Amino acid sequence: MNLRHFLIRTAIPSLTLALPALVGCGGTEPDAPGAPQEELLAPPEAGKGVQFKMVTKLEAGTEAEHCMFVKAPAEGMYVQRDEVRYSKGSHHFLLYQTSYEEIPTAKQDGTAVDTSGVFDCSDGATNGWAVEKLVAGSQNADGASMLSFPEGVAMKVRPGAVLLMNAHYINASTTTIEPEVRVNLYTVPEAEVQTEGDILFLYNPFIHVGPMGQSRARMRCPVHKDITISNVQSHMHARGVSYAASIVGDAEPFYTSNEWEDVPVKDFGAGLQVKAGSWFDYQCDYTNTEMKDVYQGPRSTDEMCMLIGSYYPADFATANCLTEVGDPNDPSKFAAEWVGNGKATCAESFACVQESLNKGFNDMMPCVTNSDAAISREFSTALLCFFQNAGPGKDPAMACQTEFAACLAK
Repeated sequence: MNLRHFLIRTAIPSLTLALPALVGCGGTEPDAPGAPQEELLAPPEAGKGVQFKMVTKLEAGTEAEHCMFVKAPAEGMYVQRDEVRYSKGSHHFLLYQTSYEEIPTAKQDGTAVDTSGVFDCSDGATNGWAVEKLVAGSQNADGASMLSFPEGVAMKVRPGAVLLMNAHYINASTTTIEPEVRVNLYTVPEAEVQTEGDILFLYNPFIHVGPMGQSRARMRCPVHKDITISNVQSHMHARGVSYAASIVGDAEPFYTSNEWEDVPVKDFGAGLQVKAGSWFDYQCDYTNTEMKDVYQGPRSTDEMCMLIGSYYPADFATANCLTEVGDPNDPSKFAAEWVGNGKATCAESFACVQESLNKGFNDMMPCVTNSDAAISREFSTALLCFFQNAGPGKDPAMACQTEFAACLAK
């Protein structure tokens, strides 16, 4: 299994986060400012933003992710904050910017998809589509959203860009429901923008919680430029019982939470300053009350561990846990350090990885979570080198000699 493919398919994210036959859809253009007010969320005032909406249908007792493509205004946008409202039953809504100029009708591998309205994207919202970045979103049906910047800061949305709406719904009732999502993007004139902002979107793919057990998923990511964080929030599923995010070396975390629903969004007011060369260190703690193993994934039966927040100035590598080596838009340059909570040595952990290759990615997850925290740097470096040099015509044994030697010595 190629880690790059896995992360692109599952993490870029779907917050990282989950709906069968569709009936009904929203429009493919933003609601005109000043349009009649709807009950769920009124659109922004004329000249101050746009609204997108998605309406679908979900049969009783089902769970899925639904998506829809929409287009940004021809003149582009500078978005200073978002506001999201969705019908009860959802766990999240996300809005991505893609690289398309027109709404696509097939995935990058040529698979045809009816994108004329709402479509099922339960295989991963971004799987097969050319997604560039997260633009807006929320995991609160009627609370704070993800995007929020101070005066002079805004996120740029390319003129006429195709945007991808994604919602995760669970219909636990015995009747069909017709859920609705609305997102407002509040904009400012380009002349008022001094700094471009972005969304921090860190996703840990290595999660394993044994039957009736407890576990932790922990990951570190580098900060390449001085940044200021405006707000921050966690993301977990129902087994998440606690969360903490810190800067390596700091005595106290800058964010904690015990919630997986209606997640608190911490506003830092004047902003949290983070220096270049720092590392984010965040962790999710889980309690599994079922007699089955639980792994990472987008469904409610899976788990997630993410760190999300608005920050500025924008830096693609920092926002996505990448190195600065080579093309900063190349997702093969992951820079994550995974910190285990077991006792396995680096050599034992890597042997576990090699043993799992002919099985499946889930079999690899305990190799990471059961590793000793003391060998996290050597193990992660060897693991990343292995995946980045695997595949036809490549020889990871040769390319990663230094990394493997450092791991085997621990």
